Amino acid sequence: MIIEGGRERVRLMVSTVAHGRIYSRLIGVFVVLLAMCCGAAPVAAQGRVVTAAPAGEAGLQLDAATLSPVLPRSVGIVSGGELYTVQPGDTLLGVAARFDVDPASLAARNHLTDLDQITVGQSLRIDAPLAPAPVLPADGPLARIQFWPWPPVQGQTLVVWLQARAPVTTTLRRADHAYPAVVEGRHGWALIPIAPLAAPEPTPLTLTVGATSMVVAVPVQAGIFERNAIPASVSDPILSQANQVNAEAARLAALFAVDRPSGWTPRSRFSSPLAGDYPRTSPFGSRRTYGSGTAVSTHSGEDFSAPAGTPVLAPAAGLVVLAESLFVRGNAVLIDHGHGVFTGYWHLSALNVKVGDRVAPGQVLGQVGSTGLSTGAHLHWEMRVNGAAVDPMQWLAP
Repeated sequence: MIIEGGRERVRLMVSTVAHGRIYSRLIGVFVVLLAMCCGAAPVAAQGRVVTAAPAGEAGLQLDAATLSPVLPRSVGIVSGGELYTVQPGDTLLGVAARFDVDPASLAARNHLTDLDQITVGQSLRIDAPLAPAPVLPADGPLARIQFWPWPPVQGQTLVVWLQARAPVTTTLRRADHAYPAVVEGRHGWALIPIAPLAAPEPTPLTLTVGATSMVVAVPVQAGIFERNAIPASVSDPILSQANQVNAEAARLAALFAVDRPSGWTPRSRFSSPLAGDYPRTSPFGSRRTYGSGTAVSTHSGEDFSAPAGTPVLAPAAGLVVLAESLFVRGNAVLIDHGHGVFTGYWHLSALNVKVGDRVAPGQVLGQVGSTGLSTGAHLHWEMRVNGAAVDPMQWLAP
């Protein structure tokens, strides 16, 4: 049995499956106990760790599943891999061994919370084994890299934690985009947004540390998203005004491009922007078509149905960089949390802050309304990382 980075990744290597169900029960108990010791519910395959041999320094760096927020809801994966039908006598460990895949990842892939849960006739989706982890040379500049979550799903934010042997300059590039690394001494981190329409396939991520570069294949997974057709009677009165729509989008894009230093890190948590339990009526990433058009776009935020006038709260500290009425988004507030992380609040009925205000967690930003492109009172809560819309629910405190 090999444990990498505490509770963040548990790789179970079993030499025999003759008593698979006994093994699976024991391992299941072990995983739960391990998670309880860490003070949280058990998680499976939340990250990937790459270390140099020998290790760069004594002791384990805290794993990303501890440092980064735990996903508040399960993420479904629907494409890729092959289907296997469970046969009499099969165990999850036996199936994993047969296909040379990680049992914890196989359980997470099929939404299994119990390693002894499979039944005869059940279909399991089995991914091909992940590509071998890159090797960090013992005399290279990096001692440790950690990726969370792994593998990332469309719409998530991939966090890369770095531990170097000495202070170095670090840059990251995925596709045509460069992402800044926040480095303090020998430790650093970077945020890689995975767009909700990103192709569900491996894409290269290039890390350049000093004069050394390495490429890691990031296996983006497809997620489960709703599909909504917005009627022309709702969308046409606003979307037909292309000049105003495009001007608004360009203005926001310029704000999203600002990278302001701050105390925000991936250790930070967001509280809910609404005090109370309100239904989520249109989740992030929903696939949308408008009117008779066939072009597919995605919902860039999370919608909460709440009565008009419900207070909207700042989920974390930040700087107000926009607070005004917009054509599509109605009365809007945009908060800059620093390091390219922004949250937006659209369709408000009233604004309680102004540009330049520094807000504290829980401070009232405005009230729920139905202004702009809206069919009823609700809050649209949006998060942008380095300009890309990502799932804000990934960052809610558990």
